[in-house]
Formats: sequence, C-alpha cells, structure tokens
Amino acid sequence: MHHLSRSGLSLLLVFLLGWLPIQAQAEMSARDVDLRIDTFDEIDRLFKALRFKVVNQRSTDRQGAMVYSSELVRLGYRLPDLFDHPSPREMFPQSRARPEIWNRKDRYDFLMDEFLDNLEKIHEDLSAGRMSQAGQLIDRTAQGCRRCHNTFRYR
Repeated sequence: MHHLSRSGLSLLLVFLLGWLPIQAQAEMSARDVDLRIDTFDEIDRLFKALRFKVVNQRSTDRQGAMVYSSELVRLGYRLPDLFDHPSPREMFPQSRARPEIWNRKDRYDFLMDEFLDNLEKIHEDLSAGRMSQAGQLIDRTAQGCRRCHNTFRYR
C-alpha cells in the first residue's frame, strides 16, 4: 500500500481545495453564460420590435410599445450580475464576451449603466405619451449598443 508523505498530502489537499471552487465557478458560470446569451438575444429581439413600432412605423400605440419597453427594462436589469466573473472562450466557447469587459470593467459598467438608464427613460417617455422623444432615444440607444458591441463582444 502506498502512503503519501505529509508534504504530498498537503500538496494534494491544496490542489483539491483550489480546484473545487474553480470547478464550482465554472459550472455556475456556464449557466450564467447561457443565460447572458439568451437574455441578450431576447433584448435584441424586443428592442428591434420596439424600434420598428416607434421609429419606423411612428406608431401612436403607446400601450403596445410599453409592453416591449417594460420587458426590456426587466431583462436589462438581469445583465450586470451576469458579468461579475470572466468567461474566457477557452472555458466557454459559446461566450460572446471579449476579455476587454473585465480588462476595462469601469468603461463596460459605465456603458451598461447608460444602457439601463436609457431603457428606463424610453419607458418613461412612452408612459407619458412622448412617442417622438422615445423614438429619438431609441435611435441613440441603438448607436450605443453598436459601439459597445464593437469593443466588448465577439461577432
């Protein structure tokens, strides 16, 4: 029977204790990455529908537009927590997040906050019947999405 030396046992213990949190984080992060992708896809779908309704069609149906905007706000507030931990493509090939998100976290957080603020303002404008103002902000928000994606998202 082979016995581990005290230093060998210590090394094994350090390895196992170091490996377990990484493994737990990897499992949790994989779910987070999938949820993040699904959330962004749904935001993209809803935002395009809202933009088409308010900007392209110049709809006066504020209640219909508010259905989209309220769901956008709800989904938007799910996002910040989903970027707490890096998700390198080496571990999560499905990830669309570039490492710049965590290398330039202050900038990314600023842009995310701006996006969430815009979603709230759009919803407020729609609630107040200011369809034209909401449409202008929808267009500006779409430009911000492109700028953020160009820097922080893989295509």
